[in-house]
Amino acid sequence: MTSSKHSNTRSNARKQARRIAVSETPPSTVASPDYADAFEVKRCPTDRRSAEEWARDGSERLPVAIRGSGLFIHRWILGFRLGLWSSSDHVFGWRIVTSEPELLHLEARSTLLRGHMVWRLHHERLVMTTFLHYEMRRTAPVAWAVIGNIHRGAALYLLKLAATPGHGD
Repeated sequence: MTSSKHSNTRSNARKQARRIAVSETPPSTVASPDYADAFEVKRCPTDRRSAEEWARDGSERLPVAIRGSGLFIHRWILGFRLGLWSSSDHVFGWRIVTSEPELLHLEARSTLLRGHMVWRLHHERLVMTTFLHYEMRRTAPVAWAVIGNIHRGAALYLLKLAATPGHGD
């Protein structure tokens, strides 16, 4: 019983995502972000999934209602021109800029703002950092003041789903 309890505790601890200070350097295409946040989740060092696989695992596990709400917000409120949800060139509809084993850089653009998501694997954690550049200097901060709260909750949930045992463990 003790080893099972210990195993469950360890598994649950790995699923805990949390907001952290931004330490990632913005991609070179983002001169000076207007907004940045970062979240991390623990990972087992033996987990061999790439950063892209982590992102895809998280997105594929999203319940349909949450996926639909996310697409609605991205497309119709933020105005992002998204690709297909799960094409080989896109994740969450965001265009893949760079995909390396330990780094995934995604980009989405609209007339309102430009977004960059960076997923980076570290030895015992995965960090997802979001950078935004406001294209419409007056409107974008107001929209983000509302949508940002949804984003922060969704980021934590997405990382928890990505870290769920069963893929790469």
